[in-house]
Amino acid sequence: MKKLEIYGDSILRGVTYSAETGRYELYSRDRFADLRESGIETENNSRMGATIDRGLTMLKRKLGEDADGTVVVFEYGGNDCDYKWADVSENPDGDFLPNTPEDVYTETYREAISYARSCGATPVIASLVPIDAEKYMRWISRNLSYENILRWLGDVSMLSRWQEYYSRTAERLAYETGAPLLDLRSTFLLSHDYKSLLCDDGIHPTARGHAMIDAAIAKFVKKIG
Repeated sequence: MKKLEIYGDSILRGVTYSAETGRYELYSRDRFADLRESGIETENNSRMGATIDRGLTMLKRKLGEDADGTVVVFEYGGNDCDYKWADVSENPDGDFLPNTPEDVYTETYREAISYARSCGATPVIASLVPIDAEKYMRWISRNLSYENILRWLGDVSMLSRWQEYYSRTAERLAYETGAPLLDLRSTFLLSHDYKSLLCDDGIHPTARGHAMIDAAIAKFVKKIG
């Protein structure tokens, strides 16, 4: 293994939320130093708000045709499974589709995996970091109708169940395509201090949560490299 390329959303970008400043920021600008010290080049192409469709576009632009010795980590689904909450708030009896419907998500993810392999790279699929449904519900309903969004959902935990469904879809894709699975989800679920690992928005990890993610990635890469 010569290089690690990461394609994902704000979670693997390293974005966290500061309650003090009320702004999003990067938790660290010096990540994966131990991998670089061991001779593995790292490139993070994750972007805030990215879906699998945007990820595939980025992959085709950034991954070289001769990517032998490159491990490509994919982490998509968090934004794909999300909804336009202002529309839900306005019409709680309506029918809505997520940003990326499951069939499109699956088909596009398969294409990304296939493309990485065609370039000689080894694709890896990461499971999704779980959300805190209560925190996220408060976050998405700011300046909107909490009651209407809850009415459409049925219960607050539907937020976490739906996100888990997309994570399990990604895990199933790993199994079906033979791609190694980077299990970030279990790292969080097994923590006895789980709520401290996620910011006030309920989705972005705290600095401690991000440190756990980086450690899990480094351990995984060294194992398969």
